Amino acid sequence: MKSGSKTRGALLTEVMFAIAIALVCALLFAATMPVANRSRAKADMMNRAIGLAQKELEAMKGVDSSLNPTTLKNAGILDSEVPVSPNKYSFTNADTAAFDNPAKVLPNGKGTVTIELIDIELRRVVVEVTWKENGKDRSYKVGTLVANLGN
Repeated sequence: MKSGSKTRGALLTEVMFAIAIALVCALLFAATMPVANRSRAKADMMNRAIGLAQKELEAMKGVDSSLNPTTLKNAGILDSEVPVSPNKYSFTNADTAAFDNPAKVLPNGKGTVTIELIDIELRRVVVEVTWKENGKDRSYKVGTLVANLGN
């Protein structure tokens, strides 16, 4: 009978040890949740910015290959034909829909388009979306070359 009581004592110790290990694992898992949530939120903001920039670029390519600021403004792609800085124009709506406004989709979101003349029939277009995330400035840029091949 002595051997039976020793087994029970060892079993209780093993159970307590297993509970302690499970508790430590649960605490480690719980500690990673805030990091995972921040990473998920950061990825969500980046996905929104990428979507806005790509929509703006595609909308521009669909209007006019000469990328004339007046034509782009009249199509609702640019806010104004007056640049905010040399060759740089602001945009509010990526496809004239209110839900594609950078300020509504991203915290302090803003969008700009830079159009540079590379050659007589070649333009470089860079779309940039900027926003604030946890007090830090973030941005995403996408660019392409657009040739005016004429008719």
